[in-house]
Amino acid sequence: MASSFCTSVQEGKELFEKKCVKCNKLEKSLNATKDLAGWEKTTKAMIRYSGGDITEKDAKKIAKYLVGRR
Repeated sequence: MASSFCTSVQEGKELFEKKCVKCNKLEKSLNATKDLAGWEKTTKAMIRYSGGDITEKDAKKIAKYLVGRR
Protein backbone atom coordinates (compact mmCIF):
# COMPACT_ATOMS: atom_id res chain seq x y z
CA MET A 1 0.00 0.00 0.00
CA ALA A 2 2.82 2.43 0.77
CA SER A 3 4.25 1.76 -2.67
CA SER A 4 0.92 2.66 -4.26
CA PHE A 5 0.79 5.89 -2.26
CA CYS A 6 4.35 6.78 -3.28
CA THR A 7 3.54 6.12 -6.92
CA SER A 8 0.46 8.35 -6.66
CA VAL A 9 2.48 11.13 -5.03
CA GLN A 10 5.16 10.84 -7.72
CA GLU A 11 2.48 11.00 -10.44
CA GLY A 12 1.01 14.08 -8.75
CA LYS A 13 4.43 15.74 -8.64
CA GLU A 14 5.04 15.02 -12.32
CA LEU A 15 1.57 16.29 -13.30
CA PHE A 16 2.07 19.42 -11.20
CA GLU A 17 5.44 20.16 -12.79
CA LYS A 18 4.17 19.48 -16.31
CA LYS A 19 0.73 21.04 -16.28
CA CYS A 20 0.69 23.75 -13.64
CA VAL A 21 3.81 25.51 -14.90
CA LYS A 22 1.85 26.61 -17.97
CA CYS A 23 -0.15 29.11 -15.90
CA ASN A 24 1.62 29.45 -12.54
CA LYS A 25 5.01 29.94 -11.03
CA LEU A 26 5.65 26.64 -9.30
CA GLU A 27 7.40 28.29 -6.35
CA LYS A 28 4.24 30.23 -5.49
CA SER A 29 2.19 27.05 -5.31
CA LEU A 30 4.90 25.22 -3.38
CA ASN A 31 5.02 28.00 -0.79
CA ALA A 32 1.26 27.99 -0.26
CA THR A 33 -0.09 26.00 2.67
CA LYS A 34 -3.53 24.51 2.28
CA ASP A 35 -5.23 21.40 3.52
CA LEU A 36 -6.52 18.75 1.12
CA ALA A 37 -9.92 20.45 0.77
CA GLY A 38 -8.20 23.74 -0.06
CA TRP A 39 -5.99 22.17 -2.73
CA GLU A 40 -8.94 20.24 -4.19
CA LYS A 41 -10.87 23.49 -4.52
CA THR A 42 -7.89 25.14 -6.22
CA THR A 43 -7.22 22.25 -8.60
CA LYS A 44 -10.91 22.02 -9.56
CA ALA A 45 -10.73 25.67 -10.59
CA MET A 46 -7.61 24.89 -12.60
CA ILE A 47 -9.53 22.22 -14.53
CA ARG A 48 -11.75 24.99 -15.92
CA TYR A 49 -8.81 27.29 -16.72
CA SER A 50 -6.75 24.57 -18.39
CA GLY A 51 -9.07 24.12 -21.34
CA GLY A 52 -9.17 20.36 -20.82
CA ASP A 53 -5.45 19.87 -20.22
CA ILE A 54 -6.04 18.96 -16.57
CA THR A 55 -8.54 16.18 -15.91
CA GLU A 56 -10.46 15.52 -12.70
CA LYS A 57 -8.16 12.54 -12.07
CA ASP A 58 -5.07 14.73 -12.64
CA ALA A 59 -6.45 17.37 -10.28
CA LYS A 60 -6.92 14.85 -7.47
CA LYS A 61 -3.36 13.57 -7.87
CA ILE A 62 -1.97 17.10 -7.95
CA ALA A 63 -3.94 18.09 -4.82
CA LYS A 64 -2.68 15.02 -2.94
CA TYR A 65 0.89 15.80 -3.96
CA LEU A 66 0.62 19.44 -2.88
CA VAL A 67 -0.85 18.67 0.54
CA GLY A 68 1.60 15.84 1.21
CA ARG A 69 4.83 17.52 0.16
CA ARG A 70 5.48 19.18 3.52
